[in-house]
Amino acid sequence: MRTVAFDDAIEVEVPRPGGVGRRRDYIGRPGLIDPNPQAFYVDRLYPNARIDPHFHDIDQFQVVVDGFCRMGKKPAPPITFQYADAYTPYGPIVGEAEGFAFYTLRPIASGGFFAMPGNRQNMPGRAGRNIAGAFDLSGAPPPALQAMSAHLMPEQPDGVDAVGIRLGCGATATGPASVGGGRYYLVCRGAVAVDGKSLPERSLLHVAAEEALPMLTAGPDGADVLALQFARPSARPGSDPAERAARDPNAYTRRPD
Repeated sequence: MRTVAFDDAIEVEVPRPGGVGRRRDYIGRPGLIDPNPQAFYVDRLYPNARIDPHFHDIDQFQVVVDGFCRMGKKPAPPITFQYADAYTPYGPIVGEAEGFAFYTLRPIASGGFFAMPGNRQNMPGRAGRNIAGAFDLSGAPPPALQAMSAHLMPEQPDGVDAVGIRLGCGATATGPASVGGGRYYLVCRGAVAVDGKSLPERSLLHVAAEEALPMLTAGPDGADVLALQFARPSARPGSDPAERAARDPNAYTRRPD
């Protein structure tokens, strides 16, 4: 299990055509192909921020946590998550007056940014799933020492899942049992303690499929945690991290800026 607090993630300033964005690298770093999970935070909190349509060669989740944007034609206010199968185009992601900020969470590093149109020849077949949902934090949190959880997407046959965990002050909960691949936990509000380490808002945990489930203990203000589970490896292109680990580490397809 890996745990990374927001302040421990490595911040990088990223000048863009419309403004200056920032990125925080939690696990790995975009632009590098390696056999490890990859997780980072993207801040484009400036007007009319945009990411053009594209796909990746791996499965991924994205979670909007600040600002307001549209993913394709759908509004994506905080806290919106989007799951996309490998080789499934999505976007554009377009901010409005305030821009947007989101997390990108991957079971293994991406092999590149495949812009669309222009890369259909690199898709091994038809596009796969593109599932969006929301973790609603507007309701009252649970009472002290109580916890509740809910599945936030329709059941998927290969174990892909999103679960919202809400913890009252001092409440303890075990992470959901894994029926798929690895899982990320994003602390969306409040703070939790895991193995004696305090993880405030915007902290991340990554738990591999074979690892023990984490025990989450909320702080005095409670906590809201989004648990995102990847698929069991299968013959579906891009779904098996072990197969993806065999890619050429020097073959990253770069963003055409």
